[in-house]
Amino acid sequence: MDFLGIGLPEIVLILIVAVIVVGPKRLPEVAVQLARVIRQLRGYATDVTSQMRTEIDELTREYEQVRKELQEVRDSTSKDIESVTREVDRTVSAVDKSIREAPAIIESSAEEKPRTPPSPPKEETASDDGS
Repeated sequence: MDFLGIGLPEIVLILIVAVIVVGPKRLPEVAVQLARVIRQLRGYATDVTSQMRTEIDELTREYEQVRKELQEVRDSTSKDIESVTREVDRTVSAVDKSIREAPAIIESSAEEKPRTPPSPPKEETASDDGS
């Protein structure tokens, strides 16, 4: 049997020293006082443990709340990025289509309007009035 790492021979030795130091008459009083101190220490340890559990529970709730908020932000950001990506893809597709169609449009407009060389400007001839 070990109590706090102390075996039976050590406990007997402690009791013998206590009887010698305190005396047989005061030993019951000292034992009662020692029992009170141990009870108070246990109560203190229980209170501290309870407070620690309360604090840990509160921190856990706060952590879960922050984690949920971050998840919502992550989801919202992902949706926004997907939306922007789709819009950019549409725009790129439209531009790509326009670029592909541009040569055909240019050729068709060139065929519709035959080019006529510009006529040289007419020179005005001075009329002789005889003056």
